[in-house]
Amino acid sequence: HTVRHRTRRREPSRTFTERLSRAQSDINISIVRMAPLPLCSQSQRHWACLSQDGRWSRFCSAEQLMNTRVRALPRVAGERELARDADSFAVERAARHTFHTAASRQVMILVEPLGEEYRVSIEVSEDVEYDIDGEPVLTPNTLFLHWGMHREWLDEWMCLPDLPRGSEFSDDDPRRPATRTPLIRDGEGNSIALRNGFPLRFSRTKFVVPAYFAPVEVDFVIVETDSETGKTIAYDWPRGARKWPHVSFAIPIGMERGRPEPLGASRASPNAIGPGYVNFALHSAIAEKVTLFLQWSCGNGNEPETIEIALNPTIHRTGDVWHVALPIGIPGGILPLPAKSSTVRIGASGENGIPAILYGYKCDGDPKRGGWRHHPGLVMFDPRATSLQPPLGKFQDPLTRMPKYLGSLADVMNGGSMFQLAYDAGPIKKAADGYRKLRQIPAQEIIYELSIADFTSHVSSELGSLEQGTYAGVLAKVDHIIQTGATTVLLQPVAASARRAQDDGWGAAPVSLFAPEPEFMTPLGGDASHQVRQLIRGLHARGLDVLMQVVLTQLGEGTDACPDSHSIRGIDAFSYYQLDCSGKLESNPSVPGATVLNLSSHVTRRLVIDSLRHWRTNFGVDGFLVDFSMDINREPSERAALLEAIALDPVLGGKTDSGGVSAAVEVARGHATKKYLSGGGVRLYLTPSKAEVGHRQKTRGWGEKSSLFLQDITRFMEGSRGSIGNFASRVCGSSEIINGHNSSSCGYVINSFTNASIGNSLADVASGIATHAKVRPAVVDYQFTAEETHKSKSIGSDFVSTSAPPKAMPPMPPTPTETNLIMRSLITTLFLSDGIPLINAGDEYGHSRQGRDCDLNPWKNEKDGFRWDAVEKGTVGHAIHSFIAALSAFRKRRADLFSSGGANVCWTTIDGHSPPKWNDPHAPHVLMCRRKASSRQDQGVGGGNVASLPTQDVVTIFNGTRDLQGADVGQPPAGFAWVRVVDTSLVFPTDCTLDYVLLAGPRGAYLVSPHAVVVLELAPAPEGYVNRGENP
Repeated sequence: HTVRHRTRRREPSRTFTERLSRAQSDINISIVRMAPLPLCSQSQRHWACLSQDGRWSRFCSAEQLMNTRVRALPRVAGERELARDADSFAVERAARHTFHTAASRQVMILVEPLGEEYRVSIEVSEDVEYDIDGEPVLTPNTLFLHWGMHREWLDEWMCLPDLPRGSEFSDDDPRRPATRTPLIRDGEGNSIALRNGFPLRFSRTKFVVPAYFAPVEVDFVIVETDSETGKTIAYDWPRGARKWPHVSFAIPIGMERGRPEPLGASRASPNAIGPGYVNFALHSAIAEKVTLFLQWSCGNGNEPETIEIALNPTIHRTGDVWHVALPIGIPGGILPLPAKSSTVRIGASGENGIPAILYGYKCDGDPKRGGWRHHPGLVMFDPRATSLQPPLGKFQDPLTRMPKYLGSLADVMNGGSMFQLAYDAGPIKKAADGYRKLRQIPAQEIIYELSIADFTSHVSSELGSLEQGTYAGVLAKVDHIIQTGATTVLLQPVAASARRAQDDGWGAAPVSLFAPEPEFMTPLGGDASHQVRQLIRGLHARGLDVLMQVVLTQLGEGTDACPDSHSIRGIDAFSYYQLDCSGKLESNPSVPGATVLNLSSHVTRRLVIDSLRHWRTNFGVDGFLVDFSMDINREPSERAALLEAIALDPVLGGKTDSGGVSAAVEVARGHATKKYLSGGGVRLYLTPSKAEVGHRQKTRGWGEKSSLFLQDITRFMEGSRGSIGNFASRVCGSSEIINGHNSSSCGYVINSFTNASIGNSLADVASGIATHAKVRPAVVDYQFTAEETHKSKSIGSDFVSTSAPPKAMPPMPPTPTETNLIMRSLITTLFLSDGIPLINAGDEYGHSRQGRDCDLNPWKNEKDGFRWDAVEKGTVGHAIHSFIAALSAFRKRRADLFSSGGANVCWTTIDGHSPPKWNDPHAPHVLMCRRKASSRQDQGVGGGNVASLPTQDVVTIFNGTRDLQGADVGQPPAGFAWVRVVDTSLVFPTDCTLDYVLLAGPRGAYLVSPHAVVVLELAPAPEGYVNRGENP
């Protein structure tokens, strides 16, 4: 195990004592921490206190103590009041506590805030035993309240400088000098009262704690002494396995005990915004000591303040959850109301005039019991913090290390949870208001994947330096996304990563599952949560859906050999992370510094599900693409419990938008928004490996991003033997392995040629195919027109044996010349396949990663930045962008062809009628795919026979050879004509311009160039159209 150097402070921190006096008064009293001193006389007792220069002096006498001053602590303006109404949450509330001791005593406590002080009333009840004569047995012993106060250190107590009446100082235990206050028995000790039918003996006491102590805790035990000698007989501590002095009762002053649910920081009152109590709840099963760390700024120009509150497990721990509630923004308190998340500035502190509160935790435990990964000098942010920010400034305690991030309370205190699904008014309401989604049914969906940092980081984006590579920068370029034809935006991981600006530009090693990345913020646009919310709202307002790629298998907190603790590792590594047989944390070898989460743990599953809920409800994300950097299915039953739990979750699961041919027909008729968009479920997709495609979908509701699509389409275009069968399967949505309720017809299959995290770009894939297939660059601009094809109709299919005509392919930087044709053919295949096409930002102009196919994206690298100058008019990139836009328009217009999951597809060879030889490894790589449109039938006059009308089918011809091929498409029926939708061998803009074509000969031959893809659509012939390709 790694040796951890522990450092324990022997002197109290200045941070604590600077908060012990009121801001409006300059009192001449010092609050002290009792030092472990040897016994001495009452007159010579010494105290540890704070001197006038702000430094701790080791010892001073009681007389010197009364002349010592402390620095005043600013507090929230207003007077403290006692809440008389149970619904009043803007003032401090009276609190009641009940404890049971090991000696079967019951202790009832009432804490009342009374302006400048807190009154603590304590009642102790004891069972009365009776002898055989029926007389009560009353012991003459005296009870005392043995108590002290703590804030930063649970093991070190403080005492009031002015002891309560009848109290005395006790130094029986040098480690914990305390105050002993007598508990006065009712009726001079002989009174017995009945309560709920039980005879009890009561003892009571009261004392006040000045308000400038708060927040603080009064720790106590009950001491029984001999009434004659005053000798201590016994201590009475909380019921449980641990004994005094390792355990004591606690009375929160200026705070509350809190609740174990929900985990994280949340409002402890029904008020959504404004002052109130915040409940902090943290799961840590192995920590023995937990300290809440707070740093805040009042926005008045002063340096930020810090405070630490050590949690007594007797009152602040329920099971494995530590909890406490603090007043925020309440008059008389020390914590101000933080500003709204929309006004937060990067590095905001007092000089910016913006109040802010950040929080974290310090954990400690026994190294022999697994606590060696804790460190009391490290501040960990809450794993469920919804917004992260750098510290506001330096800490007063030099032994506390500055963390990279702390959690922020801006969203918690100002209604961040109000931005829920209520923002989405629902499809029917939005349709009535004129709002229209670009995606009506799954078959119309086109996904555009982008990286927040790379999309606008290049100088060619023409954005200001503050907006480049930010959330706001993406929103500024939304018009380009829509012009591409996309209906959905897929955001690459935006969860916070500690190494984002170093070696984790893609986000494969996040440190939080809840908080968005602060590195993508603009300095003046609010915190990260607000800016992400604004981005998603802006995309929704333009009709775009938003999917988000998430990493649920690991966090970037280093390894045991090289730790990099930020949150979970320093809080509860045993409950959340996967351990190997030697007890060390398991790491992901493919992602440096990534620690694998234990997805078999209920605590981890709950963290993951709650994080997805958070992104769904608080940000409005429409779906998730789960990245599989590590195996997520570790159970013997081969059924991932996490995936099942997510799919069956009432918030994440449920009905999604309907699919199928009937939905496509209804879309064309304008009824889709009323009937087929009523689902409120979240779309969920996986990214399995090639061997796992089709085997992960054990539960309804999960889709897949097919990793076989790139492999099999590439092999066909390269001319690899025996690849035509797999090619046809991918074009049909992999229906042989992904079928049923999770098929492509319902939108559960995503097709893509790129792997944005580590793979090549589309241009790199095309370049590799061109190199392997030996595609010849073109030097002449030539292509058969319809007239020339008609003149050659007598030749027919004999063109199969001829050589390919040269094609004009102008250079397209940064990709080689010959990749232009392959790129267009790949894009056409992508859009003409069943399943959802996914294009990556940069594919629309041929962006190349220059062979960097196995490294994580560095931060805002020049090679990864989107080149906006490459899509300007007149460039080759603009031609490809227009080509993709034309295919997107065709895909949306003919969504009925892609709503059957491949059931409407008929495959033939280029002769138009012979079935392909799927099992023949020497079969030519030329296929013709006819997609049958939904049939229309008319009934004859007088109820006669039903006549079938021609359907507007689409024929796609794939030529994966190096030879010119003549495909016998067939002549159109009467009243119809063939429209050329795409021919990738033509030059822009002819390649994607709709144009009527005449086919040669009675068999309707069309010449297909090498490595080209042609799409022909059967459409009604225009008025006066004569099909000269028909026989006389």
